[in-house]
Amino acid sequence: MITEKDRVLADAPLHLNKPDQPWEVTVEGDSIVARWKWMDALFFAPGVVSGEIRDFTFTVTLKGNGVWEEVDGSSKRSVAASNGGMKFSVSKFAGMSWKKSIQIGLGKDNRTGEAGVVGFSMDTATIKEPVRDYLTACGWKKAGVFEEIRLKMKQWMGGD
Repeated sequence: MITEKDRVLADAPLHLNKPDQPWEVTVEGDSIVARWKWMDALFFAPGVVSGEIRDFTFTVTLKGNGVWEEVDGSSKRSVAASNGGMKFSVSKFAGMSWKKSIQIGLGKDNRTGEAGVVGFSMDTATIKEPVRDYLTACGWKKAGVFEEIRLKMKQWMGGD
């Protein structure tokens, strides 16, 4: 039995947000959005100080026929100072990804205040699995390739 879309969306934060997890779920329109700022740090190396923030977003959009579509997003923002100069960079990604990342360095974790050798790790499955499990328990299915094409055609033709 499929739980109605409005109920799935309303209950998502209650079921998915847990005090012991590093990410948070919000609802935006017909989408469940899970966000994780998995790194916020200052790193120190000889002659260089750099600040880096990395985050990951997993968005599932519920369609009216018991099917969801999903997309990943990530961003990296950094600033580095060395030899009297500054370098800024920003990168963003949107699409589908599966990623594990580990970063260790001498610096400071801005989230905890911990300083010294600091480490950060991220695995996209940490967010994706609980969200997918919740939707599956509500009777929903991930859109396959053919379902995604059908939904896109319906949107182009002025439907859902």
